[in-house]
Amino acid sequence: MQQISFNLNKFKNKRVVVFGDFMVDEYLGGNVTRVSPEAPVPVVHVQSRSKRLGGAGNVVLNLCALGASVNSISYIGSDFEGNWLIERLKNFSVDTSGIMQSSDTVTSIKTRVTAQNQQLLRYDSEIVRDAPAAFEDFLTAKSEELLRGARAVIISDYGKGAVTKNTAKIIISAARQIGIPVMVDPKGSDYSKYSGATVVTPNMKELCGAVGRNLSSEKEIAKAGVELCKTCGIEYVLATRSEKGMSLICGNNGDKKDYPALAKEVVDVTGAGDTVISVFTMCFALGASHDDCCRLANIAASVVVSKFGAATASPREIYDVINSASGGYKKLISESEAAETAERLRADGKRIVFTNGCFDIIHAGHISSFKQARAFGDVLFVGLNSDSSIKRIKGEKRPIVTQNNRARVIEDMGVVDYVVIFDNDTPEELIRAIKPDVLIKGKDWEGKPVAGGDFVRDNGGEIRFIELEQGLSTTNVINKILEVYREE
Repeated sequence: MQQISFNLNKFKNKRVVVFGDFMVDEYLGGNVTRVSPEAPVPVVHVQSRSKRLGGAGNVVLNLCALGASVNSISYIGSDFEGNWLIERLKNFSVDTSGIMQSSDTVTSIKTRVTAQNQQLLRYDSEIVRDAPAAFEDFLTAKSEELLRGARAVIISDYGKGAVTKNTAKIIISAARQIGIPVMVDPKGSDYSKYSGATVVTPNMKELCGAVGRNLSSEKEIAKAGVELCKTCGIEYVLATRSEKGMSLICGNNGDKKDYPALAKEVVDVTGAGDTVISVFTMCFALGASHDDCCRLANIAASVVVSKFGAATASPREIYDVINSASGGYKKLISESEAAETAERLRADGKRIVFTNGCFDIIHAGHISSFKQARAFGDVLFVGLNSDSSIKRIKGEKRPIVTQNNRARVIEDMGVVDYVVIFDNDTPEELIRAIKPDVLIKGKDWEGKPVAGGDFVRDNGGEIRFIELEQGLSTTNVINKILEVYREE
């Protein structure tokens, strides 16, 4: 992988405005064991129900995962789902003063029925029509306030009515007046509604539709991008091309640069475009090179397509891919990073397992414990006592192996996903930060108070006690070494 110089930590607290069609994604999950006797369709035994921010809301989630601060602009219903959407956005500290609610419309809901991580059916409840003049007046009056302090605007058009020629013009004009870029995830074939935008991000089907013809060669794709830019008053076209990655086409000079997709297992492509525009926008707005903008957007897309459902990519995950490609993948993270990572994993439906220890002089017993622990969930966090912590617990002669070297050994184990060094005598504080679904201890702890145990149970988790390899301990290893080398 080519060197990427842009620092993703620059994303932190930078403000972005997201204007578009906000909706609710509902998931009904269950199992299928039979076909209905009434019709040749599977019968789903629903076992879980969940809601997520959908449409432009998923762009917001991606930006929040990157560390950005977000202002939202939309037109939704004054209904139960609309109120839920507003409250959910506020939970992510999103400014919702730009969202107008009305009883003249309904909030769009997309319901997906899934089983065994496969989508079986989707049904939509919505009213598709252009937002009224009242919303245009609302934007005209508030656009300056809503865009104040922003680094960029993203228009996420799902064709549900919030983004019209008039409303797009109001927001784009306001953004250009203060000199910030406007990125558009387009819908439909008339891109003149996005006139004045900096970048549009159609997929190949959308690009063909926008120019009214099939594009069968790289030369034709470049020509179509330039044509779109010149006829619609847009600076760049970023064409997303599935397994071929993406192509950035400059309307001014016709230059086309291609960025291949990363080879990675594809689980679900839902929402990948939202991730691309979020990462590209943040990088572009903060001065990254066009090459870095596209490469980082590609990497982020590779992260989210490896997850089920509309997902997000954090800076940590993006760096993990970069480091992995360069042979330097690291699992060692700080406590704050562990809390953020665990929260993201929980949102993705992952079952989090936690175990802890000194792990001074790694032996087969430790490896057995890690393997047993990992079997209880999807992701294993290992809390590692720091050197100073071990000295307080076991005396000044310990540890034998320093914390950094102990962490390096654990990082290299495939069953361990993350390692977190903690300095307290117990992992209670770390457990509260991670909020694991399963807390793992050895069977020698059964019947004894377990640090963090009450917290885990109170939050719906459980404690599992695993078998220990008899006769294997660091103390025994040290004693054996002393015995063998005593005379020397």
